[in-house]
Amino acid sequence: MNLSKHIKANVKLALPVVITQVGQISVNFIDLIFIGNLGERAVASASVATSVFFLFLIFLIGFSFSMSPLISMSAAKNNPQRIGKIFTHGMLLNVGLALSVIFLLEIGAPLLYHAGQDPVIIPDAIKFLKISAYSLFPLMIFQTYRQFSEGISMTALVTIATVISNIINVILNYGLIYGHWGLPEMRVQGSATATLIARILMMCIIIFVLHFNRKSSFYLKFIEWKNFKLAYFRQLIAIGLPSSLQSLFEVSSFAVAAFITGMHSYLDTSAHSVSSNLASLTFQVCVGFSTAATIRVAKFYGLKNKTDLRKSGFASLIVVLAFMSLTALCFVLFRNSLPMIYFSEEKTEVIAITAKIIIIMAVFQIFDGIQVVSLGSLRGMQDVKIPAIICFIAYWIIAIPLGYHLCIAQDMGAQGMWIGLCVGLAFAAILLLIRFYKMSLCSSDLKIE
Repeated sequence: MNLSKHIKANVKLALPVVITQVGQISVNFIDLIFIGNLGERAVASASVATSVFFLFLIFLIGFSFSMSPLISMSAAKNNPQRIGKIFTHGMLLNVGLALSVIFLLEIGAPLLYHAGQDPVIIPDAIKFLKISAYSLFPLMIFQTYRQFSEGISMTALVTIATVISNIINVILNYGLIYGHWGLPEMRVQGSATATLIARILMMCIIIFVLHFNRKSSFYLKFIEWKNFKLAYFRQLIAIGLPSSLQSLFEVSSFAVAAFITGMHSYLDTSAHSVSSNLASLTFQVCVGFSTAATIRVAKFYGLKNKTDLRKSGFASLIVVLAFMSLTALCFVLFRNSLPMIYFSEEKTEVIAITAKIIIIMAVFQIFDGIQVVSLGSLRGMQDVKIPAIICFIAYWIIAIPLGYHLCIAQDMGAQGMWIGLCVGLAFAAILLLIRFYKMSLCSSDLKIE
């Protein structure tokens, strides 16, 4: 296959994933828009809670990423029995971890009072966090089915569940936050409750759809909830834990960044939250192409086809670079208008802070696209340990210390924090791209088993 054919194949595979990813992240986007009408303090409460929640959410989702490359390799080798084993072992790990996190958040939420934030925002933040925690159980069941579906190159059906649940989330957000249609007025708590209900529905839909689809049900009939083997758990953990840490290092840096900006002012926290929310929308397109790269690289990895393996990875990089460059331009041009999606016009101070961050964010997201696709391609080759180390250095050795210095010591606020994040991400993007280039080029480094 030439590069053009690889681009077409990746786009076809990635688009449903993009819709799914945008759908999942739009839950937070929609929540913030509705909560924004309650004022800056409500946004700050939700932002603090979401920052903590996302640490655990990304860890869990990142852990589940081990399933799709292993399933893709098994599908390429026509081994449905192994796919069934990966599914059952993956489900047990994902649900077990979700229940553990729910317990931790339930008993640990009051620690937010000791996080150095404005005390007036903490009560709502704790309530929001506890309700959100319980949505992890249905979400991780959904995620297990999703990884299975993507592993067998069925990315479109997952979109159905996501779109329907998002529609329900919008309706319930409006009703539960403001108390419309006879529903209770729950304000910030209403947003978290709406998300919980929507995720339960999303889980039910994906189970129904995949069990009644001819292709997916063929593989699912090989599921047996017995004869669990340690070897499968080891393989899933060997890929899942470093993959999870890769995501966790990035997301945790944003969570810590939210707390650091809160030390400057709660207006900086609100501006940081809105900027992160905008960046996350375009980032989900990159996640879609990263997923496509993982699936297709894993396929060629299993078939021992090094040439197409390399092309499939770079095909996703080309598309993502073009997309992120275009959206970066749009962010710069509309930097003064975009904050008003979240805040009313009279909130001039927080709008001005957000507009300055958006300029930095425009550059940031180009590097973000490069690093996430490079990570996806390397994951398809089961290369996860060195990339995890690179991510740790980028975010926790470079981005956070530099961001703290600029935000607090230099009194630059959230703008300084984002400069630090951008520098750290650039470091990660460059090193990960070089690693994929070398590993896919040198036969001595590409150990296809």
